[in-house]
Amino acid sequence: MGLPARVEIVPGGDIVAQVRRHLAPGATVTITCLPHHGPEETVQLAGELAALGYRAVPHLAARTIASRHQLAEFTARLGDAGMRDLFVIAGDSREAAGPYAWSLPLMEDLAEIGGFEAGFAAYPEGHPTIAEPELTELLLKKQELGSWAVTQMCFSGDVLTDYVGRLRADGVTVPVWAGVPGRVRRTRLIALAGRIGVGPSLKFAQRSGSLLRTVLAPSSYDPSPLVRSVEKAGGFAGLHVYSFNDFG
Repeated sequence: MGLPARVEIVPGGDIVAQVRRHLAPGATVTITCLPHHGPEETVQLAGELAALGYRAVPHLAARTIASRHQLAEFTARLGDAGMRDLFVIAGDSREAAGPYAWSLPLMEDLAEIGGFEAGFAAYPEGHPTIAEPELTELLLKKQELGSWAVTQMCFSGDVLTDYVGRLRADGVTVPVWAGVPGRVRRTRLIALAGRIGVGPSLKFAQRSGSLLRTVLAPSSYDPSPLVRSVEKAGGFAGLHVYSFNDFG
């Protein structure tokens, strides 16, 4: 019996049709919140999927939320649609649209609003702008307000396994979902991985003979060896599959 899995998608195109074609109702689907479409599309898509019987988990990007009033409106809509889980990130917008420049203040307001369990991001290969000691301190603060964590996408089972061990040693006790790529077309995966800041494990994959065959050689990346490695090592609550809307 493998680990439970949730699939991350991006709003846009025919994504609802793709989800219905490839995932059975009841599956957990998380919906990103990117700067070019903002939180409204994320909330709307989450509602559509929840109505179709999926367990929808919308992402809320702190820098896209214009006000606490808007946050309250979004959470009211999500709660009315039966959603109880949110994934909170800072977001990629260069400037904040409102009072939330990063994720922790948003999590604090969500805790006051109540009714939701919040997830937060964890970084097995580090953060581009936050040093490791400060990053650990932030994770410890977030777990006081959140219920689970998801790692940034990683191509190395060893890196993920080592990271969850370090989190536990540092006192991070919430369930952690391992962020892994799905069966995505090779060219699309490499282009997107570079854009979202996945670094060391992908570079190692490009240098390594065995990983070279699994990451670069096929027309689509095969995540099976990585998934088996994560499942064998243990320590994770489940798999968070980055699909990039590529279900082929």
